[in-house]
Amino acid sequence: MGDNMISLDYLLKILIVLFVVSLFGYFISVIKEKMDLNNNRISINSKNVTDKLLNELDLKFFKLGNIRLTIGDEIKIYLKNDNIIKGRVLGAKKKENSLCILTLEDRVMELKINNIKKLKIISRYGKII
Repeated sequence: MGDNMISLDYLLKILIVLFVVSLFGYFISVIKEKMDLNNNRISINSKNVTDKLLNELDLKFFKLGNIRLTIGDEIKIYLKNDNIIKGRVLGAKKKENSLCILTLEDRVMELKINNIKKLKIISRYGKII
């Protein structure tokens, strides 16, 4: 029974150390994201989004009707053909009058503005609505 108590005490110490390390890692990631927001840097984890694609987009901050959009905003788009698309805003092309989004399935889509019936913001990048 004495050996069992020692191993439980040892296990408890290991669990406490792992908990403290995980808390430290969480705080570091929160601080990094806060610094990125302050420096207007947005991280998009996708293998389909390239620098070339982002450089082709003219507008990073823009308005569609009364709705102000920025890169990274999560939106829900209702199209005129009754399809619904959810994704994150990547930007817009002014000449082509189109909106570029990254869908939840990790696909890049370019939608013509005149095909959009309704647009709803689910969350803004860095802010909880």
